[in-house]
Amino acid sequence: MKKNHKIILAILTLCVVVVGVAYALSFFLDNPQGTKSIKAYAQEMVEKCKNEEYRPTCYEREVPRLTGDIPTERIFDVIRQIRVDDPEFLYCHVLAHELGVYEVGLDPQNWLDVIAKGPTDGLCSNGYAHGALVARFNDEDLSKEEFEYALKDIAIACEERENYNPTSLTKAICYHGIGHVLIHMTLADVRESIYGCDKIGLKTDGRDYRQLCTEGVYMQLFQPLEPEDYALVDMLPYAPSRETIEQFCTENSQNDTQYGACWREAWPFFGGDVYDSKGVFDYCSVLSEAQGRDLCFVSAFTINGRHNLGAPDKLAGMCNGLPKEYQGNCFARGANAFPEEDPGLIPQAIDMCSRANEKEAQDECYGFLASVASFNFHPDSPQLEQMCTSLPPEFEATCRGE
Repeated sequence: MKKNHKIILAILTLCVVVVGVAYALSFFLDNPQGTKSIKAYAQEMVEKCKNEEYRPTCYEREVPRLTGDIPTERIFDVIRQIRVDDPEFLYCHVLAHELGVYEVGLDPQNWLDVIAKGPTDGLCSNGYAHGALVARFNDEDLSKEEFEYALKDIAIACEERENYNPTSLTKAICYHGIGHVLIHMTLADVRESIYGCDKIGLKTDGRDYRQLCTEGVYMQLFQPLEPEDYALVDMLPYAPSRETIEQFCTENSQNDTQYGACWREAWPFFGGDVYDSKGVFDYCSVLSEAQGRDLCFVSAFTINGRHNLGAPDKLAGMCNGLPKEYQGNCFARGANAFPEEDPGLIPQAIDMCSRANEKEAQDECYGFLASVASFNFHPDSPQLEQMCTSLPPEFEATCRGE
């Protein structure tokens, strides 16, 4: 009897151990750092910010504090979960920017590896890569020779390499981020920064990122975020403003293309004027065709899309209020802002197209989403499949590149 008792006790002990190990394994598989689950972290953030007047600003403050607990890669999973739990949290570019700055601060010399750790699906409009690039180079004071040498490294930052497979959209936004970097590296020398864009933006296979990079140069000056950004603006002969922007763009441009890029990025100086149909029309109509009037409308419509991710009625009202020849493009660019910000927002993009009053505008919107799907998403990805099957049937073949 004693022998049987010992056997039973041994079996029970073994069961307890097995159950304990199984529990521990499940815990650590979901929580690689041995802390809380992603969902628990997200719920904690939502709880902290629920009473804030504008919750996204609270998330920008609170989520970066998770860097002491979990890796940055997992923090992006938290961001995705917060968006599930709190639909108001759509724009996270500034938050991702802070995470990029933090990661580079840990290991500045391995900044290319840091960029590769970020999401490659464009989440948060690639704010992570922007922050990483700016943090790496914003303290540089380079000679002409050192600047030329640095450009060789920067030229590969956005390109495929081991463990980094960006979409075409991610590459494009990354080159825009390089413009932010160059204006820091040149200590606010706009022309030298644009020279850098020209040097690295035109690829041997015909891809041309020069315009995107140049817009990044001006965006950095016109939308400062950090104290060092404001210090950069202070290095200019005078601060750009609504009153001085025409003079500023003229003095810093060598051709119509550069002038147009400067003007397109100057929209923050025009306040609420660029958030209604008349204001957008007046703002972009100032430019000539050679200066990129059409590109200005594309930029303004995209800005309105990002600004109204949580207010689709307002975006639709702005687009429907434009002259008919602009409505389709407005809906198209506004709708595309949703998957650019987060590939999980494909349903919202499709819904935006449906809000156009004119059938022609709806079709132009659907057609545009179909044509850029392979640019926004990886081939054979679930996101590409979702976009193609969500569109009206007549646009599915275009979406699939058939």
